[in-house]
Amino acid sequence: MRILHVDSERPWRGGQNQILLLMRRQRGRGDEPHLAAPRDAVLAARAAEEGIPVHAVGMHGTWDLGAVLGLVRLTWRLRPDVVHWHAARAHAIGAMAALLAPGPARVLSRRVQFPVRRSAGSILLYALPVDRIAAISGAVRDALVQSGVRPEIIDVVPSGADPAPAMDPSARRAIRAGLGCGEEDVAGIVVSALSAGKGHHDLLHAAAAALPRAPRLRLWIAGTGALEKDLYEECRTLGLGPSVRFLGFRNDVPELLRAADFFCLPSHSEGLGSSILEAMGAGLPVIATRVGGIPEAVEGGGSGILVRPSHPVELVEALVAMVMTPDLRARMGCRGRERAALFTADRTAEGTYEVYRSALRSRGR
Repeated sequence: MRILHVDSERPWRGGQNQILLLMRRQRGRGDEPHLAAPRDAVLAARAAEEGIPVHAVGMHGTWDLGAVLGLVRLTWRLRPDVVHWHAARAHAIGAMAALLAPGPARVLSRRVQFPVRRSAGSILLYALPVDRIAAISGAVRDALVQSGVRPEIIDVVPSGADPAPAMDPSARRAIRAGLGCGEEDVAGIVVSALSAGKGHHDLLHAAAAALPRAPRLRLWIAGTGALEKDLYEECRTLGLGPSVRFLGFRNDVPELLRAADFFCLPSHSEGLGSSILEAMGAGLPVIATRVGGIPEAVEGGGSGILVRPSHPVELVEALVAMVMTPDLRARMGCRGRERAALFTADRTAEGTYEVYRSALRSRGR
């Protein structure tokens, strides 16, 4: 099977990691994945490093007609069995291209919980042909249905993560020491874009309130984004000092996870949260918000503590409980590793193949 993946995003986020994990497995099965992406996209560089064919398509705007024609020419040349669109801009450009190159089965991945906007452009976009939609959680599927998308074309295919390998204790100690964290300290790690809706402001304020009761609390914040300077300034204003470390963009997230003691993601909205799956796979207990698809992955009271979004009292109590109760961390970490076995990248690939088969059947192939 030849699959053309279309992704318009330039930075590296959880969705781009999911695409790369999927393409690896497709190639491993003897299929032929291709990627159409902007030339300066991080995913394009990483896919090329692994020998996956990459085709540069600019995708500078939602209705970029030049990108549409480029994708049409690419589709005619490759003649893929399936075209798989990722992200909203890729969907718009890909759907218009499919009108001029209608041969392949058309699949869309939807990773955000937001309802589809009822603007004229969005209504037109979802009126264009698509054979199947792969939603990463039941919450994402429900948001699509509430927006008027036909439920019969939607499949739920949860995101997945690779199993985390074991870490040598000395390597763990070295990472912690390098981040100014002693053996008695309890390090919570956040891995996400520093952008609106991820709850970083809530977390910083909760940490400031929790520290007098849990002085061993340390926070590692990994990621970059538009809020970076604001968060630095807020950290200084709150007097958090060495208790919080901003790590920037990191290529060693799996190692950081295994060096931490718990994971935190206080998002205001989340399709599922692939970083949570990676954290649970590394044996970390989770503090997260009860939004979107997160409760489908994290069992409140089992593999983690779920709090209401933008609810500082609950977040403070969760931080204090996680820092001050080692047995709680151990129990939730073990349960999280069990839960992570249900959300592997292999399972995601199998679910995606089922979506492809349904799409091909709908085209009489």
